[in-house]
Amino acid sequence: MANKVETIIVGAGAAGMNCALELQKANREYLLISPNIGGRICNDEERHMNYGAVFYFGTYKHMLASGLLIEGKDVLPNLGAGCCHHDDGTQYPPISAVTAKDAPSLLKYMKWMREEFIPRYTKFKDDCCVMEVTKALDQDPMIKELFTESAEHMIERLGFGPICHDLISMFAHACTGTKIKDLTALDYLNTVQPLTMDIINVPPLQLLFDLKRFDFDSEGTKQRLSQGSGDVLIDNVAEVAKGEDGWQVKTESGKAFTCDNLVMASPATVTRDLLAGIEGVPEIDVRGASQLTGYLVKGKIKTKYAHHLVHLFDDTIPIIYIASRGASEYEIFTEVDFEVGNRFDEYFDEVEVIGKKFWPEALYTQAHDAVPQNLAPGLIMAGDVNGLGMEPACISGIYAANKVLGKTVD
Repeated sequence: MANKVETIIVGAGAAGMNCALELQKANREYLLISPNIGGRICNDEERHMNYGAVFYFGTYKHMLASGLLIEGKDVLPNLGAGCCHHDDGTQYPPISAVTAKDAPSLLKYMKWMREEFIPRYTKFKDDCCVMEVTKALDQDPMIKELFTESAEHMIERLGFGPICHDLISMFAHACTGTKIKDLTALDYLNTVQPLTMDIINVPPLQLLFDLKRFDFDSEGTKQRLSQGSGDVLIDNVAEVAKGEDGWQVKTESGKAFTCDNLVMASPATVTRDLLAGIEGVPEIDVRGASQLTGYLVKGKIKTKYAHHLVHLFDDTIPIIYIASRGASEYEIFTEVDFEVGNRFDEYFDEVEVIGKKFWPEALYTQAHDAVPQNLAPGLIMAGDVNGLGMEPACISGIYAANKVLGKTVD
């Protein structure tokens, strides 16, 4: 392993892995340094359980093209398999008398999503592969407005209120673990794309886009990323500095490297701390993040929850998502620790926690101006800080690689 390389990538989540794959395609030298392979793709490969990114959408054009995710089962085979829960105790399937009365706002939402948002957001994502988010936002005034607008304001402005209250916002809450008042309109709309249905051409209980679980082969991916022009080092980066001959990186195990290009694809707070105080590098202001805990449990769920595969909840309820996995197993995500105070007792007659993962900064969700990606010559920031989820993170990694390759237009 050479001490001087053209590009060092710090972090092997969706951003770092996709940056490496793009450099690998171009036969350009890189070293990927990370404590693990996958980042917040935190997959228990034996039990096929994801504690970080739980599922993918069929709209994940770039992430799916990477071949990193192994297709699993549908999370929600049809909308009739789901159940919505309001904080007043009412519960109902997504297609019900409750949502039927919301038909005018539902039709308005579906039409706008299909004709306006999804085509323009798809173009925005493609732009972000070859230009910074700030410049890509300038290409489309609507997307730029949604980037900083609150989800609540957008819902009221576009007249989506009833259907969002009774269904769409519960799905956004399940995807982000964030109260709707704290979500940006763009992040909200990104997460609810699967709830867009082509009412004319698709059976009414089917989603227009896939919503699937997945597996992830960390060892196989490590081998893939180590092929050709690349190498992988499982280690933590302890220090970053700017030297006369390039960017200097030191690891916790004592290894030292120098590179021409440094791609910081670590979590935004880690990137911020590693780069703090380096002359010529601006201070990084990271937007607020949600805190989530993922559980795999085995037990007997209460009767009121036993008739549906997936349960979605109001954002006033600290449990955000329950999904049956079969064989009396359930995946659950919460905003607080449900083992404290025996909160599982509200949902289960019997329960055993098999696995658990706490994320102090799960998803960067709160409104914020776009964070610059080009921090200094040869220093590029990647990750999900400008858009939550695997797809925006993946795209930021592609952009970083394109910057190294001289293929960007900014």
